Amino acid sequence: MWQKLLRQRRYYLVLFVLLSVATVAFSFIVYAHYNRIQDQNRHSLFEYEAIRQSRVVLVDLLDMQTGVHAYLVSGEEATLTSYRTARDMLERDLSAYRTLVLRHDPQAARDIYLWLDNIRALRKTFDDQVENRRLGRGAALTREAFERQVRDMAHVRRALETTNVRRLVEVRLQAAEVVKARSDFLFTLVIGSILLIGVMLLGTVTILNLEADFRNRLAEQEAVMQRYREVTEGINDGLFEVNFVSGDVYCSAAYKAMLGYAPDEVENRWEVLRDMIHPDDRDAADADLRRYMEGTDATYRSIFRMRHKDGSYRWILSRGVGTGADFSGIKSMIGTHADITEQKQREEELRQLYADLETFTYITSHDLRAPLVNLKGFSKELEISMKEVTNAITPYQKDFAPEHQKTLDLALNEDVPESLSFIAKGVERMDSLTRAILDLSRIGKRVYSIEPVNTQTIFDKCVGALGYDITQKGIGISCDPLPEIMSDPVALEQIFGNLLDNAVKYLRPDVTGKIDVSVRETLHDFIFTVSDNGRGIADIDKPKVFEIFRRARNTTEVGGLGLGMAYVKATLRRLSGDIWFDSKIDEGTRFHVRLPKRPRLSQAARPATDIAMEA
Repeated sequence: MWQKLLRQRRYYLVLFVLLSVATVAFSFIVYAHYNRIQDQNRHSLFEYEAIRQSRVVLVDLLDMQTGVHAYLVSGEEATLTSYRTARDMLERDLSAYRTLVLRHDPQAARDIYLWLDNIRALRKTFDDQVENRRLGRGAALTREAFERQVRDMAHVRRALETTNVRRLVEVRLQAAEVVKARSDFLFTLVIGSILLIGVMLLGTVTILNLEADFRNRLAEQEAVMQRYREVTEGINDGLFEVNFVSGDVYCSAAYKAMLGYAPDEVENRWEVLRDMIHPDDRDAADADLRRYMEGTDATYRSIFRMRHKDGSYRWILSRGVGTGADFSGIKSMIGTHADITEQKQREEELRQLYADLETFTYITSHDLRAPLVNLKGFSKELEISMKEVTNAITPYQKDFAPEHQKTLDLALNEDVPESLSFIAKGVERMDSLTRAILDLSRIGKRVYSIEPVNTQTIFDKCVGALGYDITQKGIGISCDPLPEIMSDPVALEQIFGNLLDNAVKYLRPDVTGKIDVSVRETLHDFIFTVSDNGRGIADIDKPKVFEIFRRARNTTEVGGLGLGMAYVKATLRRLSGDIWFDSKIDEGTRFHVRLPKRPRLSQAARPATDIAMEA
């Protein structure tokens, strides 16, 4: 749930960042357009100001020229006032013009200095004419000098006018660019505003969606937590969470109630809870936790005893999962504690019962065999003795009274031999039963060897062992190609041998026998099916097929003890497999055997009573 929410948040965050970048880019473009227009406006103002200032300089020169000419014609000092005023203003206006142009148009420095040189030369000419007139060195301005002044003045004027025309052209071009830039600026501003509004709307929608998703996730989480609390309270398990860094522990009320404490009677510290573990179990519990935290065990599971408030100890099953794992290891764990004291007591009772049944099995399979051997031996001796007695009495039997002869003949030739026959058969039956119990007890003690096994080879070997009966009864056998699996070869031979033996023994005498063997593969198992067209099993007998010493009602004339299927069932349990069947009377039976591809079994010997209890 949280991963999905994080993915949605990342999506919205990326989208928001992209739109924000677009907004920043738009702002930068708008700012660039604004600066460009401002620069063009400033440059236009500069051009206009330069034109105006150049014309002011030209007016000053004309005023100086007019004053000089008036003075040279009249010779009156009063006419020099306008000249001196224009001369002073020219110096100031030239300085202002030079500063303005050089500040805004450094590339025009060469032209400026050339103009300044021409203006200074013309000003010096005016000054020299005034000075010569005052000192009486020349009474009037010659025509040649006047024309030269006119030419110099015209040259300066043309230079200034040329510059001004160029500046006016630049101003008009810049004005056209400004108009275009303003149009682009307005277009960019409108589009950008629309995008900005869209970003704001999208951001608002995104925030609302995130808030709605967050509230929904919180509601879902709360519902899950509520269900979890109901489940944990329903199963009476205690919930704990431990922080290995700080040592803090959270324990649910059910956790502490399991040990007889109120929620506030036990301090929520790891050391406190660890001290409540039985001293004999503490090291093992620490080892279980350490193996999980080091990664040796995939899951954490530990069984130990904890001290109850009344001083007794309760068996606890602790399970948990680590959280916050990184390069430094697991930092915390959350899990449950289950009180299994009653289960442990039941297990102890079962162990005692198993021990008693083991003793009974030993007595049945060993101690009873000695009396049976004696009984069998003495019954044989009695039979031999009876033959000797019969042989000894027979010559003298005619000397007995007729009624005694009849009684003696009945006893020696019918009653005693029949009774000895019953005794021999009973002893043989009892001996077979004790041997069967002994064989069944060895299943739990046998250590299985898991290795690659060719089931086709095992099947062919079992068919060969029953070859005589199969040939005599004309039984047809068909078999699919059988696979190689991981299992115990001896156990498989016993399983297939029992199934084939039953199929051969319980065929119908009025039809030709047929046995089919097939196999089906699933993801984790192989399922073998042994089918026959024999007598079938009645519905009333089906629940008893895998019980010890139980046989179907329609098989009484066929020999057997009723242990074969119980043996197969117990063996398959050891191999983590299973067996089941379906059958109809007079149609046949199909036994299905499931064998795992990766069998899990305990190599330790199990008591024979385990097998008996399973059967």
